[in-house]
Amino acid sequence: MKRNDGYIRFTGAQEPDLEKHDGGLRPVVGVWNVQVVRANRAHPEQADGVGNTYNHAPNITYWNGRFYLAYLSNPVSEHTGAGQTFLCESADALTWSAPRVLFPPYKLDLSLDNGPHSDLFGPDSYACMHQRMNFYIASSGRLLAFGFYGLAPEVATMPCVGNGIGRVVREIYPDGSFGDIYVALHSTRCGYNEDSCVYPSWRACPDAGFRSAVEEALKDKLNVMQWWEENRDWPEEDFFALRGGGEAFNWYTLPDGRIVGLWKKSRVSLSGDGGSSWAPVEVSPSLVMSGGKMWGERTSDGRYALLYNPNTDSCHRWPLAVVTGEDGVEFTDMLCVHGEVPPQRYWGFWRDFGPNYVRGLEGGAASPDGALYVTYSVNKEDIWVSRIPVPLTGRAARHTADDFDALVPRTFVPGWNAYSGVWARVSLENVREADGTSFNALRLKCKDPYDYAKLTRVFPESERVRIRTSVMARQNYYGRLEIDVEDGRGVCVFRVIADSDRTVKFKHGNGFTLAGLYGGRIDLVLEVDAVSRTVTAAFNGQKPETWKFFNSARTLERVVFRTGKKRRGPYLDEDKEFMPPEDLAACGEALAQEAVYYIKSFSTEALDG
Repeated sequence: MKRNDGYIRFTGAQEPDLEKHDGGLRPVVGVWNVQVVRANRAHPEQADGVGNTYNHAPNITYWNGRFYLAYLSNPVSEHTGAGQTFLCESADALTWSAPRVLFPPYKLDLSLDNGPHSDLFGPDSYACMHQRMNFYIASSGRLLAFGFYGLAPEVATMPCVGNGIGRVVREIYPDGSFGDIYVALHSTRCGYNEDSCVYPSWRACPDAGFRSAVEEALKDKLNVMQWWEENRDWPEEDFFALRGGGEAFNWYTLPDGRIVGLWKKSRVSLSGDGGSSWAPVEVSPSLVMSGGKMWGERTSDGRYALLYNPNTDSCHRWPLAVVTGEDGVEFTDMLCVHGEVPPQRYWGFWRDFGPNYVRGLEGGAASPDGALYVTYSVNKEDIWVSRIPVPLTGRAARHTADDFDALVPRTFVPGWNAYSGVWARVSLENVREADGTSFNALRLKCKDPYDYAKLTRVFPESERVRIRTSVMARQNYYGRLEIDVEDGRGVCVFRVIADSDRTVKFKHGNGFTLAGLYGGRIDLVLEVDAVSRTVTAAFNGQKPETWKFFNSARTLERVVFRTGKKRRGPYLDEDKEFMPPEDLAACGEALAQEAVYYIKSFSTEALDG
């Protein structure tokens, strides 16, 4: 039956299994998840230079040949503490600069009216940052960065209901430097104005080009719709085309020119006049979500994508999924973009689990290579970016024999999915041997005590498949590499373990079997048969032996390389808010020894039935 709920809808058959972090969904083939910032209180110099552990609500744009990513940050919990906004930059979305302060902490003048519950502010109180957008590219080509200084004496006081000092703006110049900070809109509800704010009005800037760019942003009805939550007290009645539509507005344009408006909690609307007026906002029940953000855009192949957490439990926001469609109205084929949820290392109030608050390239930016780029936080703690190849698909068209030497090192590797943390990095590297020869290989290295690096290769759905791979380990007395053969749900049926005791083990239907010792080389040939539920495995040229599956699958379609044991928690039925207010032990300290592995070759081929 064709659903007709709301203005847009999901009509696919997938219902994610939320007991699994990836929902049991197929991954979008070729996605790279790259961690930009790993929070670290013990060693701030390895993170933001401050040691904040609440990092959230990132936004991203592409301008003047570089990616710019901004995110808001607090010392421990949401809304509270000396909030500020940081900025990171990258030329390729793989390697990112250290965070710089874009909007610094704002110390409150307690002689002023600081909004509801202002009596709770102490003598050293600061504003928090709260913004749904950061970047605007003016028609003149100038890049503006916006932020909002909000007021919240404790975590439950919401700055996004008009409680604040005001919306601030500054210019980012082509050399990466910043202009001065000005106020674009004051928060009249709390009594702030040109006399009481430490920053001057944008009209006082001597640069006429800057003033023109800000004025353009203020007159852009779609742009300022993103400001309504925090600036809802702004007195000009027609400043916002729609008041009360919802939270975290964004939009995309249909082929007929109409604009689709999106908000949190499945709220959608349509505008036929460029955003000046809107149809009544409706809830689309087939778009299952809760408090996480939704992002929609038209992709470079002319199709459409919606990204969100298909989960009604707002405390457990996983997976980050995408649905796609031809016309921007009906969406199908739910796939996973980010399906890993590491443990939350630092305690804090309102610290939801999972990859959430997704945003794509904003402010009028275009992708430099046609891929879809998005940013989000994980656990409201770390900041990540994903590069999603276009067209989006969850299936491989053909078997592969990867030639890494044909690729440029330290670039995205087509066909491979990567989960790459700051302390658990994945990259394509040129490896030089002692005899002077060299080769390209996919490298996984890990020194993170609470996370792992992961690479996934999807192949065509197969009942019978031969898998060949050659891995070089730089150590065999610490670290752990697991190689999983999985089906489309992520169910592992056979596992190879390169362990820290110098052994390779097979995990199969009868338990574990010692395959042999390894030095630096691990060569594997696996003939996997889902009909007989068997794997014939040969390690380092030894005689092949046949083993039973240890799980059930009708077909196979991917191999996973992971520098650690497969993660099960955090769990859907646990609540961090009611756990002891403790950080994980030594979570700011890297492991003393870093494990390193190189995938030198990989291929798959169909076996005759």
